[in-house]
Amino acid sequence: MKSISILITLVLVFFLFFNALASKKDNKTSAKSNHASICGVIIDKSSNEKLAGVMIHFDATNQKIYSNAKGEFNLEGIEPGTYKVKIKCISYKEQEVSVKITKAQNLKLKFQLNPIKP
Repeated sequence: MKSISILITLVLVFFLFFNALASKKDNKTSAKSNHASICGVIIDKSSNEKLAGVMIHFDATNQKIYSNAKGEFNLEGIEPGTYKVKIKCISYKEQEVSVKITKAQNLKLKFQLNPIKP
């Protein structure tokens, strides 16, 4: 059981590292004034702990990002529109919300995930 936890942690660190590299590259090319940004935090609803490695998927753009070690995420350069956002994490119930983005908006979100009980 301990080796599975270590393996999951290593996989999450791997995704976080490459996601951070991709975000830096994308942010340099997407600094238009009519674009919006979304940032936020993801926490465990029962313990109030911040969750790292949670996938945030924007359906319309097919963009996926992951929360960092502090449970935070940031996506810049988003075109105005309405998006379905899916939040997925191992051992937690998936969430889906609809988000409306307006021109040059800086939207802050907070997601509380419910653990799946065995």
